[in-house]
Amino acid sequence: MSIRDLSKRLQMDVAELRREIEAKPEPRLGVIGKIARELSLPKFAFFMSRVPELNGALPDFRSDQPDETQKSRPTVEAIQLAQTVQRTAIRLASESATELPRFTASTVPDIEAFALIARNFFGITIEDQRDAKDAKAFYTLCRKKIEDKGIYVLHASFPAEDGSGFCLAHPEHPVIVINTKNQTRARRLFTLVHELAHVLMGKSGISDPFIRKNAIERRCNRFAGAFLVPRTFIRSLLKDITPAKHPDAEAVVWVSRRLKISQEASVLRLEQLGLFEEGSHSSWLAIVKSRGGNPDYSERGGGSGQPPPQEKTKLAKYGFRFARVFSPLLAKGEIDPINLYRATGLKPAYQKAYFHYAKSLTSDDLRDLDLDDE
Repeated sequence: MSIRDLSKRLQMDVAELRREIEAKPEPRLGVIGKIARELSLPKFAFFMSRVPELNGALPDFRSDQPDETQKSRPTVEAIQLAQTVQRTAIRLASESATELPRFTASTVPDIEAFALIARNFFGITIEDQRDAKDAKAFYTLCRKKIEDKGIYVLHASFPAEDGSGFCLAHPEHPVIVINTKNQTRARRLFTLVHELAHVLMGKSGISDPFIRKNAIERRCNRFAGAFLVPRTFIRSLLKDITPAKHPDAEAVVWVSRRLKISQEASVLRLEQLGLFEEGSHSSWLAIVKSRGGNPDYSERGGGSGQPPPQEKTKLAKYGFRFARVFSPLLAKGEIDPINLYRATGLKPAYQKAYFHYAKSLTSDDLRDLDLDDE
């Protein structure tokens, strides 16, 4: 990060920041505190004789050669939260993810077939998808079934410029984080399965499924499309109605609602399957751009205007797996409420209510569960 980059993030003049940093015998503590907060570092890090091990650095799969890149403070904090959840689970959790399917270029030459095997492994049926009332309901169901197999799925809000989501791969305690900033549930669903592919590959990193500049991202996208819309399911999901080969924007909306996935993912997948003609995705992008932007980024809140119950917002943020693992640890005294808060940011006042709520949900409840973000 250059001093110009840092000055922009601190909203300070470059010359002023340089004077502050180079002040003798050392910068003022107020300036150090401001920089520390922006970079999500403790103040003491600047006084150490050697650079400490830093959190928040993840390969960025949106580039040609995935490498560590600058991230905004909210993004770094989301990464740090996921890392502390993962480290705490590694240290204390008695159960872990086991026997997840392995997704590698050498062992999986047929991505379409592997995606169907993976979908069956997670128990997501065609009936689940077809009968879900909308994309939001199908997203919740897929999230729950993925978490049931030992993968943590957390929600965090950070700038869209920093990606749609990321994963921290681990053989026993993998973590997926979905960026809730503006993404519709349908787009979050594609992001979720894209990050699931990263987990099954064992490749930690941050990504956006619709920025595909390297082979890993293209393979993850191919997996996500085949997982969510298997070739053998497509006719049933569309109720045997054949869409026009050259779709207009309204036809894409219809297909998206049938498939319960985002509009952009729908166009890409049906073009890949030959149901839409080649170039349909490019044409759709041009249409939505002329109309004001990608509709997969337009989700807005609704409801009564009253804040949702805290146990529901905590379930939306921390998920089902978190409750299943940390609730018994708290009940047995293997972690106390204060240390759980320090490790995960979950305040003691909300812990038991959230854990009880997550445990009480039935299969019928899940079908109509509407989880709003904080």
